[in-house]
Order: sequence, then structure tokens, then C-alpha cells
Amino acid sequence: MKINMNKPNIWITYTWKDNEKGNFDYIVQELKAIGIESRYDKIELIPGRHLWDQIGDKIINGPFSAWCYLITPESLKSKPCKEELAYALYRAMSDKNDDYPLIGLVHGVSISDIPPALKVCLCVNLADPNWKEQIKAGIEAKPPQSETTSQTQFIYQTYKKDTSITIEVKPRFGEVMYWRFAIPKNVKVIKWGYGPAGGGSISGSKTNSLEGLQGKANGVPTTYFGTGDKLSPGISAYVVLDEIPDFIGFGLASEPFGAPTQLEIYNLKNENFS
Repeated sequence: MKINMNKPNIWITYTWKDNEKGNFDYIVQELKAIGIESRYDKIELIPGRHLWDQIGDKIINGPFSAWCYLITPESLKSKPCKEELAYALYRAMSDKNDDYPLIGLVHGVSISDIPPALKVCLCVNLADPNWKEQIKAGIEAKPPQSETTSQTQFIYQTYKKDTSITIEVKPRFGEVMYWRFAIPKNVKVIKWGYGPAGGGSISGSKTNSLEGLQGKANGVPTTYFGTGDKLSPGISAYVVLDEIPDFIGFGLASEPFGAPTQLEIYNLKNENFS
């Protein structure tokens, strides 16, 4: 089959058993959709001629942009796959092909099972939604484009017991003080305070306690309350409510009895309660 040199071409080592349900064909199809042509034994080898002479020549001398190995429990047991890995390593280590990427396509195996020669190379987990983009980036010798998920300053956890709901809040890093909850005015607060992280008991003592200050959050009238006691990744703030609000606010004040200078809004509409 004629190779289109205007597109990236890769040789893929795999076992036929891994294509019994079309898994390998799916990989080929998805790579083609983003402009990567896959070459492999069934479309490249000439019937009636010695297979390993052809395979060795294709992997070592073929006009391919990279070599990929579909790493599965079946392929790890396959002697032919191990031989193809040896050919690919030879090509990658030769002086004239020092920029030849070796890419492991990992499915159903742990990192510890990956051949040592590939552990130092790019390995792509096929369970990752961005696996195609990672392969393309490896071929093009550039970092993959990844989206960073927006994260909040504080970590939130919710617990439901009978008719009440407990919300736990703690900082990701370091210590903070003069913390404030902002709870919608129409929601009844049963209890609040601070205590050990992870659903620990709420302490009865409060330093520089503030409660009942009125404000607004998310366009809704709220009540602020909090203390000057320090929170940390090991110490959380807690509030127990008699119903699940659409949201709560949480933030820090700059002085012992002040309102928060900035609030994070934590939405609870789609929360799965533990």
C-alpha cells in the first residue's frame, strides 16, 4: 500500500488477539481522523514472503514518523511483539534515527508491567480522553496541549445525615484565620464551628466569634459567621444545616470582626452527598 508522505505515518506493533472485538481497528480509525496514518502487518506485508525479514525491514528502514506498541496483557506475552520492540529499539538508537519516537499505547496493564525500555519513553494510557492528542504531540516532538481545570482555594466536602446536611471546608495549603461562612438567610443553621478534617467533631470553643452579620452572596441575602481560629489542611470549618441550599459562600476577612473581602461560591445543586 502506498504511503502518503504528506501525513505522519506510524508503525503499530500489536497482537491479532487484541483486535478480536475491533479494538485495534478503532485505534487506527481514530488516529486517521486526526491525520495520522497507521501502518501494520496486515496492510504492509507481502504474502508468501518471509514475514520477519519484511517486518524487520519495515520497522528499521520504513518511512515512519514513529513506532507504537499496543501494550496489553496479550502483547506482553507475545514473542513476535518482543521481537518488533527489539527492531524499534535498534532504529531509535542508531545515529541516523536519533529522533525516532517510541510510544507505548497502554491498555489493561499497570506501569510496573511495561517493558523497561519503554518506561523511559512516552506511554499513553488509552483510557485518557486525550490519548490521540498525546500521540500526535509525541510524533511532532512537542508537549501536548492540556486544559487545566479551574480549582477553588478551599476544599469542600458534604455529609448528609437524616434531614440535616454538614458542609466541611478547609484550605488546600497553609493556615488561614478570620474565616467566614455565608449562608442564605432562609436556611436554618443547626450548628457550626471547626474541628479535625475528614468529618471530625466540632469544637465548642471559638475565638473572636462573629455571627449574624448580614451580607449578599450570589445575589442572595446571606448571614455571615465565622471565627479567628486557624484552619489548615488538618483543621476544617463545619456548618450543619437543616436543608440543602443551592449554594454557600466561604471566604476570609482581613480583621477579627469584619465581613469577608472575597467569597468563593460553592454550588450544591448537583452535589452527590456522602
